Parts: sequence; C-alpha cells; structure tokens
Amino acid sequence: MRTVVARSIALALLVGAVAAVAQERTRVPGGEEEEGPVDVGKVLRESREFAIKCKEHRVSFEPGIVRAEGEIYYRGGGPCEYLVGVFPAKAHETIVLLDKGPFKGEGRRPREYVRGLAEVLNNAFLAAGFDRGKPFDWDRQTGEVFLPKGVTTYVYCEWTDDQGKSHRALMADWLWNFKTIDVMKKGHFVYTGSQIIDEGPPTNRKWLGAEVDGLIVAVLNTSTALIDNLEDGGLDNGAYEAIPIRIPPGGTRVRAVFSQKELEVTENYEPLKLTPEVIEARKRRDAELKRIAEEEEAAKEKEGK
Repeated sequence: MRTVVARSIALALLVGAVAAVAQERTRVPGGEEEEGPVDVGKVLRESREFAIKCKEHRVSFEPGIVRAEGEIYYRGGGPCEYLVGVFPAKAHETIVLLDKGPFKGEGRRPREYVRGLAEVLNNAFLAAGFDRGKPFDWDRQTGEVFLPKGVTTYVYCEWTDDQGKSHRALMADWLWNFKTIDVMKKGHFVYTGSQIIDEGPPTNRKWLGAEVDGLIVAVLNTSTALIDNLEDGGLDNGAYEAIPIRIPPGGTRVRAVFSQKELEVTENYEPLKLTPEVIEARKRRDAELKRIAEEEEAAKEKEGK
C-alpha cells in the first residue's frame, strides 16, 4: 500500500493530479487483493513533501479555500483576458501574477522563477476539497463548443495599503463586459482543474496545461486555465475590460483567494457608469476586428481555390 500511496503522491505532485481519486490495491482477509479508492486530497494533506512545496511557493489551503501570493501587474489599456496568471508574457492582459515572492533580479522575471507554481496550486485545490471539473473544449470537426464545468469558485484579492489598512475585493468587480454593458457578475467562475496535455508516443508524458501556459483564472474561455468563466462573453476575445480605478496600483503585493463560498469584502463599488464615448469606441474596435477577421477568412478561401 505504501508503494501505491507514494505513486499517488508522485502523480499529484508531478502531473497535476489528473483526478482526485486514484486506485490502490488493498489486502483483505484471506490474502486476496481488491481495488479500492485512494483520496488524493487526503494523501496531499498528509504529505510532508507537499507541505514543503506549498511553503516554497507561498500557497496555503483550508477546507474550501486556497490562497496564493503575487502582485498587481495590470497597467491599463486594452482587453483583459485573464484575472490571474503566472507568466509575465500574459501580463499585459492579466491583473494579478502569482509568484514565490518579489523577484530580486533585473528585468522581467524568467519562467523558471515560478516553475511548478501552477501544479502546486492545482494540488492545493484538491487538498482543499475541490472536485476537478471539465475544461473548456470544442469539436474540431463540427465547431461545437463545450463550456467549462466545475465547482463555483469566488476569486478575491486581498492587500494592505500604504496606511496599513487591509482590503478584500471580489475580482469580478474589477471587470466590465461589453456584451452585457455591465460589471462581470459574481458566481460565474468554476474550477476545472485545467486540461491535461498528453505528448503521445513515444514518451506519453502528461503535463498540466496550467503549468505549461501559466494560466490560473481565465476570463476568455481557455482549456488550460485552472479556473474558467461561464458568463456570456467568455467565448468572445476582447469582451472584457478592466476598471482601472478599482484596481490597486501596479506592483502592489496581494494575496489571491479562491473560495467555494462567498466571503465578506471591504470594497463595495458604485454602479458602473460608462460614457457614450466609451461604448462607441468599443463598437468601432469590435467592427474593425470583425472586418479584419472577415478579410483573413476570405483570403484563406481564395488561396484554397
């Protein structure tokens, strides 16, 4: 049994725990062995190795709640496709980037600095009792879309301002949706556990998609994110924009909190008021993007002939 449990830990730590329950063989009276479930979440909670990894990556958990540290990276301007990520390559369209503490080097931090963070975070979700859902997907032949499924997850941001005052905000309140012309509604994020990427033959190695792409919370539906969006607009590239006045200054150290239940917040905002100029600007941009897409499609069809 110890060997099987060790393999369960290895699966969870190295591959991202593709399921919350693995199989073990247990000996029963008479000397026979039979299949029985191993609760990977329980294994992780009791694992000293996993506790060390959580401390290293500044991740913590309790039943129904996971926390991770990072900082505000959003600098304003353009669509916001991700609420929370890991890699700076997506920083221009992401609000919070998680890390293992402030980067001390020069320039943009390398991917190696946060390697393994997404995997540890995913395992923390399992240890906290989150059930893995189903990532966003689509049929490559028919184009049919399969929306993400999973446990409803409320995403919060906590920080302390220059005066030492503590804050907690629902991060959905930091976005507005062009399709609804309103702030993103709460309760639309679900924990999917990310797509598992299979290299196929000859190695057949499997990778957690969130670790490969560095995506934690997606606003634009993304199969490799750990948490995805169910609101109308999730399928549309550029449907969401941030509300900069509600977001702490860039560089502010924060804690991202992922909870199965709603938590009390300190930040309560006035109803969103968008000027006609803002709406018209969005309409013009969307029309231009549509025109470009149609021209590209027409060019492809022409080449095909």
